Order: sequence, then structure tokens, then C-alpha cells
Amino acid sequence: MSRLKSKHAHSASNAAITILIIAGLIIGYILFLSPADRARLLGEDGAGGDGTIPQGAKSVLFSQTPGRINPASANIIEHTMPSFMVFTVTNANEIKRTESLYVKNSAFSDKIEEMTFFYDSRTMNDLKLSFNVKKHDGMLIIWLNEYKIFEGDVTDPSPLPINLPAEYLKDKNIITFAASSTGAAFWRFNEYELENVLVSGKVTDYSGALSEQHFSMSTTEYENMEIALLEFLPDCPPREEGLVQILINNRPLYTSYPDCGVMTSIEVSKEFLKPGDNILVATTNTGSFLVDMPKLSTFLQESVQPVFYFNVPSALHEQMYYGQRGAVMTLRFADASTIKRGTLEINGFKIYFETQDIIYQTMLDPEMLVVGPNAVKISPQSNAIDVVELRADVV
Repeated sequence: MSRLKSKHAHSASNAAITILIIAGLIIGYILFLSPADRARLLGEDGAGGDGTIPQGAKSVLFSQTPGRINPASANIIEHTMPSFMVFTVTNANEIKRTESLYVKNSAFSDKIEEMTFFYDSRTMNDLKLSFNVKKHDGMLIIWLNEYKIFEGDVTDPSPLPINLPAEYLKDKNIITFAASSTGAAFWRFNEYELENVLVSGKVTDYSGALSEQHFSMSTTEYENMEIALLEFLPDCPPREEGLVQILINNRPLYTSYPDCGVMTSIEVSKEFLKPGDNILVATTNTGSFLVDMPKLSTFLQESVQPVFYFNVPSALHEQMYYGQRGAVMTLRFADASTIKRGTLEINGFKIYFETQDIIYQTMLDPEMLVVGPNAVKISPQSNAIDVVELRADVV
């Protein structure tokens, strides 16, 4: 009986050893499997402590709201404009002419003549009255707007011109001609017959005295501008310098007699400028003036692009490397009306995007990613971009 019990005990011991050996081999096999194969073998369907992503599931690696991102452009933007000239042309012009007039004064009759002309104080100066004398007897009397400007006996057929004082001139003017009285000699008469009666003066043409140039400024440039500088080279003919005024958006920026041939620099207040179209106007009151090589430079504050970070577990990275999982980067913008251009930079790898859609998506190459922390940055190409959401999904 004891021999039978010993035999049964020996068989049980051998079976236990065999089971332990088989279990050890199974455990060793499992340990040498890849994490993905081990998960499938063990039937794991939840994310384990090692970061394993379940088959067929979709999870979010990270999600951020970047907001407005400005381009990291150079901090100096130049707006060049073509050279232009402002000038005035002044000539001796005829303002009013009368072929002939006749005045007479006697005890029984009195004849006077009037001549009307218009005056523009901005464009006219140095006005004179001239005439030829065909008949003369007595004295000739001349009034300008009721101010006597001449009285005398004119015997010269071509007398010197008479100045018309500027202080007597109005917009509408009347010159009155009369002959002097004969006094007690009632049987006599005084008379003057004049020909080629002319009012002339220096008339300035201001049609070229104003020139207008335009330049455009983006909203991003305006918002990041610290200072602006207008530069130009004034070129003026000798002895023709006039008072020059430069305006930006109807606000006077420069009023001076320019230093011809010397580069001029003027700091421009940000309040003078605006996003979009800006208007530069130059005017002169006399002479000619070349605005050569005009340029407005804006100096911008440094624009720093924010960097966002997300973590990639080792298990996920391995699954992506073997094509078992993928990662999609999504940009959701604030509008679908403008074209958004820029670069998505992931750990130094750059992906260029250009879209008018409200959403832009791209698959991420596993080579771009590393196990652990990863960095992503959005760099607009020219204009600022409003990003509502930056998200990475596991698919």
C-alpha cells in the first residue's frame, strides 16, 4: 500500500514540474513579444499604464486655442513710392482788355467809363493798368473800387503802367475813368480817348502744385508698428525753392523750405497712419520741387510665435512606426473667407499649408515625432492668422 502511495506522489510531483516549466516558457514568450502583440494576445482593450492605445479607438493627444498668431517677419518693412514733382508756373497774363473807351467832362455833359475784372488773390499778383492815349485834354482821373489811384495830365501816347494796389482789390473790381472838370470855363470841355486798355498781372498755375501717392499697410504691420520714418531727397532748381508741405491722410507732417539735395527724414506718428490704403500728398506754393526716392519705413516690435507641447507615449510611437496607429494634426480657423498661408513646424520638421477652408488637416509622419514631449509651432507667412483650435488626434 505504501509503495502505491509513493508511486502516486512521484507522478504528481513530475506533473507539477512539467506545468511550471510550461508556464515559465509561456511567460517568457509573452515577455519577448512586442507591446502591440502582447496586448492582442492578452486581450487588453483599455489603455494600460504603459500608454497602449486600444485598437479602433480615437483619442485626443492634445487640444489648444492659440488665438491670433502674427508672422515672424523682419522688423523693418519699406513702402517705396515713385519719385514725383510738384510745381507752379507763373506767367504775365492778360486779365482784362478793352479795345477803347472815351471820357468827357463839360459844363453841360459828363461821360465816364467803367471797366470790370475779377481777381483771385491766390493765383494773381502784381496787377497793373496800361493803355495808349489817342486824344487828351485836361486831366485823367482813375478810381479803383472808389479809391483814386491816378490823377494827372497824360500827354505821352504810351504812358507807364499804373500799379493796382493789392489792398484795394476785391474778388470783383471796377476801374472808373473820368476827365477833370473845366471849372469856370463853361465853354470848354476836357476829354480822353484811350485805346488798348489792359489789366495784366502775374498769374500762377497751381494745377501741378499737388501730387498724391498711395501706399498700403497690413493690419498686422500696423498693430506691431513701433515707429515709422518717412525719407525723401528734395531736388530743387536754384533760386526756385518754395514752401513745401507734406501730408499723410490729410494731416500735415512737414511744412518747410526744403534743404535741396540733402536727404530728409521725418518720424511719423502711428496716429497718422492706418491699416489699408494711406495717402501721401505734397504741395508747394511756388517754384518747382522734386520729391526723389520717397520711402516710408515701419519698424515693428519683435513678433514671437507661441510653442505648444504634447506628449507621445512610447507604445503609441511604436504603433505609429509600424503603421498600426496614425496621428492627425488639425487647424481650425476663425473664418472661411480669407486665404491662410503659413508653416506648421513639428520638432523642426516643417509642413507648408495654404487654404481658404475653415479647417486644415495633415497626417503626421512618425519620423517627425519623438517619445515624450513634442513641440509644435504655427508661423504665418505674411498676414496674421486666427486659429480657434490646434489639435492632434490618434486614429
